Amino acid sequence: MEIIMPTTTFNIRMDENLKKNVDDVARSLGLTPAAAFNVFARQFVAHRGFPFAVVAPISTEREFAEEMDRIYLSMADGRASEHELIEA
Repeated sequence: MEIIMPTTTFNIRMDENLKKNVDDVARSLGLTPAAAFNVFARQFVAHRGFPFAVVAPISTEREFAEEMDRIYLSMADGRASEHELIEA
């Protein structure tokens, strides 16, 4: 016996290029954008937040280099791991 859950509509606004990229990636996975968003929504609920790290991007090459230097120095002092350097 199939259980049918009630559905609702959820409208969002996004950049036109982002929407095209979402459509393309979803299609490459054999999904509709709505199905892909449903996967995300289920994971968001299951994790009680984002199912991935949400961090501010480093905006300039100089800031990136400074962050890498900071992580390298903390590794040299034994305060960080290689994994942190790779993830940064």
